[in-house]
Amino acid sequence: MKRTRNTIFVCLSVIASSLVLILSCNKENSNSSAVIPAGHQKVTVSLNDGPVPNLSSVIVDIRYVEVKVDTGTVRHEDNYYDADHEGDDNQQGNEGNHHGDRFGVWDTVGVTPGLYDLVKLQNGMDTLIATGITQAGKITMIRVTLGNNNSISTDSTHHYPLPICNKSPYVYANIRSVSLDSIGNNQFMVHLDFNIARSIRYDDGEYCLKPYIRPYANQNSGSIEGIVLPAAAHAYVEVLNNSDTALALPGDEGEFKIRGLAPGTYTVLFKSVASYHDTTLTNISVLLGQNTKLPTIVLKP
Repeated sequence: MKRTRNTIFVCLSVIASSLVLILSCNKENSNSSAVIPAGHQKVTVSLNDGPVPNLSSVIVDIRYVEVKVDTGTVRHEDNYYDADHEGDDNQQGNEGNHHGDRFGVWDTVGVTPGLYDLVKLQNGMDTLIATGITQAGKITMIRVTLGNNNSISTDSTHHYPLPICNKSPYVYANIRSVSLDSIGNNQFMVHLDFNIARSIRYDDGEYCLKPYIRPYANQNSGSIEGIVLPAAAHAYVEVLNNSDTALALPGDEGEFKIRGLAPGTYTVLFKSVASYHDTTLTNISVLLGQNTKLPTIVLKP
């Protein structure tokens, strides 16, 4: 009887495990083979941060994300859209609430509205802010709508409101072919780098937000990563050349990563805000679609 019960238990366990495996496989297959309706495409938008030292948080209130798509049969070169000025949209589209102009129509993609701390989105980290199905066509612009609950903190006790400088809630990013990742099956991904250093203004004792967002594609850019020690140096990393500048604030173990860099040769500056000597690396190559790993840097007191 004991052997029979054990046998039954083993059989039931095997059956249960098999069911879990089958359900898991079905779930994975259903996710990977999600059907995109004819005449449409899937667009995913993620956000990361270009940080600045001495800020403990930068909170942005994201409400909507829209994608502008040229649905015409003629495929224009990128420079055709240089004449498309932000906020024109002077003609109504023919599809429901879609609105646009001769350059395309706007589609709203699903977004998780809320408060996003940009300071946490660094060293290769990003967050998904929107994804959805749009009409098929050439993606030319992203529009992010901000709410009024933006704020900034310089430390754990000093918090300030961060109103929008020009009072307009809209943030635009022009999308070019090189700033769009194609992941096959009519699916596209846009990475937005929210550059804090260029976005925050300080005047007459008050902060305000003038958002600057730079789109980039992993397929058409490169990255630099490394480690800088010791933690007591409170170092930050600046990567620059004649056409591009980016910053990174290393993590607790000195790790850092900067993404979305145009291919080229860069100088990497390791700067300490404590009593440690700065260090510079020159002639650092960034290659298309590749990650450049630097040797560990130890700053000297």
